[in-house]
Amino acid sequence: MNTNQKTARIVGVLFLTAMVTGMVSAVFLGSILNAPDYLINVSANENQVLIGMLLELICAAAVVGIPVMMFPIFKKHNEALALVL
Repeated sequence: MNTNQKTARIVGVLFLTAMVTGMVSAVFLGSILNAPDYLINVSANENQVLIGMLLELICAAAVVGIPVMMFPIFKKHNEALALVL
């Protein structure tokens, strides 16, 4: 398989992972963190907050992985521009 095609598939999976985990974590954390007395809600729903934060960490790793995987492709065209993107 072509390396660019393999990289494109990995980046696609990272995009989907970031999108899905971001939306699901918003479902877990949205109702808790938007309440006026959120500290009481956080202590009462500890497992829900832990699951939401784990999903946020997965989302962050996927978002960081996207430009890391794209860098070798952009570097072939213009290395200075690849570092900016």
